[in-house]
Amino acid sequence: MRYLLIITLCLPFLLTAQSPETVKLYNKAVELSKAKDRDGAIATYTKVLETDPLYSKAWYGRGMAQMGKKDYPAAVKDFSKSIKLDAENGKAHYYAGYCLMQMKKNEDAIKSFTRALKYDESLSRVYYYRANIQMQAKNYDKAIADFQDAIAKDEASAKAYYKLGACYIKTDRVDLAKQSFSAALKKDPEYVPALTENIKLEYKADNFDKTVAQAETLIALEPENTRAHYYKAMSLLKTDQLDEAYAAFDVLLAIEADHKSALTNKAVISLKKKDYAASVTDHTALLAAHPDKKHFYNRAISLIQIEKWPEALEDLSKVISLDNTYAEAFYNRSNVQLKLGANEKACSDMRRAAELGFDKAVGYIASVCDGE
Repeated sequence: MRYLLIITLCLPFLLTAQSPETVKLYNKAVELSKAKDRDGAIATYTKVLETDPLYSKAWYGRGMAQMGKKDYPAAVKDFSKSIKLDAENGKAHYYAGYCLMQMKKNEDAIKSFTRALKYDESLSRVYYYRANIQMQAKNYDKAIADFQDAIAKDEASAKAYYKLGACYIKTDRVDLAKQSFSAALKKDPEYVPALTENIKLEYKADNFDKTVAQAETLIALEPENTRAHYYKAMSLLKTDQLDEAYAAFDVLLAIEADHKSALTNKAVISLKKKDYAASVTDHTALLAAHPDKKHFYNRAISLIQIEKWPEALEDLSKVISLDNTYAEAFYNRSNVQLKLGANEKACSDMRRAAELGFDKAVGYIASVCDGE
């Protein structure tokens, strides 16, 4: 009975012991894998498994080679066979999860990653991948927890900090997001995604000087980054640095010729500076890309200031054709009509402006039109 017990206890080890020939063949497969001869490795691992289908390491090794070829379904099958023979192989669970993630089978991937951590908590990359899946699924609190664990366990890359910050943004924790983006930039001062998000946060917080400084850093890295140019230009505009803002919008338009905000703000700046000739030019460029009644109206106002009466009349008529309740347009068209000697039309427009509630029109009618 004593001998039977000893034999029974030793039986699993006897069954899984490999012959010298099998071990030699396995080692050859390992060397082929190291040399990135994945086809050769797969063929050799297959020979090993034909000899010994209970060789867990061979299933694992062939799975790694399959994964190297990006044959993820085949890799998952091999890792699953390895796990059946050695359920506590954390790396097999991890790589199975990675392959499932590549196959977009995210729920199964999370299960595999969770099992991997059960058997090997040192697999810090698992936290990072699981966090990415949770982030994609908009499970931001779970993603935050995993990114924090990944960072704590030596996955403190700029990308990990950036993604942690992005999750904080989604959960309205702006201060923590800024800390995460700053940590990302300490890891890599040239990490563009973190720079971009930091610029947006500084701009939203009205920290315009910081926005300009960080935008210039990003522009130095990516000269054609339109977002960096946009936030720089807008920050200059917000601080009334009109000439600098105008020039910054010009640079942006050299990159993206129909950028609506740049075209609009250039026109706004020239009108604000009372450079009416430039305003006409800027509004003409804006209207070519983005026609709108407000832009026609503003160009008409600029044309009035430089006494281009027929052109102003045309623009105001266009505004009224688009919106016949635009009181200011009727009022200003009335003044233009008067300059052109069309008094009857001028009074008609002024009465319409008064009907629409434009107070200035009432006195005008009394002094100019009532005697008709």
